[in-house]
Amino acid sequence: MLIVSDTGPLRYLIEIECSDVLPRLYGRILTPPEVMAELRQAHFPASVHAWATHPPSWLQAESPAKIQFLDTLDAGEAAALSLAIECHADVLLVDERKATRVARESGVITVGTLGVLRDAALDGLIDFRAPIHRLAQSTRFHHDKALIDQVTADFDLQQRQRPT
Repeated sequence: MLIVSDTGPLRYLIEIECSDVLPRLYGRILTPPEVMAELRQAHFPASVHAWATHPPSWLQAESPAKIQFLDTLDAGEAAALSLAIECHADVLLVDERKATRVARESGVITVGTLGVLRDAALDGLIDFRAPIHRLAQSTRFHHDKALIDQVTADFDLQQRQRPT
C-alpha cells in the first residue's frame, strides 16, 4: 500500500506514541516537505518537533510536481493531497474536514487519526481504548464526542464480527 499523510494524523499519532503503527499497518508512507516543516513549528509539542527533525526511516519526504488546491487548503494539506493524486496513493491520511471533503471530491480515499487507531487495533497492533482516551484527553485533537462514539461503535461491531 502507498499512503500519503498530512500533518494532523502524524502529529497526533506521535503525541500518543502510536506513530509506529503506520508502516506496520500500511507499508510505504510519504509526506511532502511542507508537512515536515509544519511538524517542526515551535508551537507543536517537543516530541512532535523532535520526531520531525529526525524522522524515522520508514517515512519518505517527497514533493509533488505541482501543488494544487492552494486557493482552498493550507500549504501542508494542499501539498499532501497533490502528492496523493500524483502518486496514485491508496489513502490520504488527513483529519481536517475541509481537506477531507476536497480529497474525496477529487476521488482520493481518506482516513483520519481515529480510523488509523481503529485499523491498528483491529489488526492487533494496539489496544483501542487507551490511545483514544489519550488522544481526547492529552492532545489538542479537535473532535466531537459523536465522531469518537461512532468510531468506537464501528470498532466494537467489527470486533464482534471477526471470527474467533
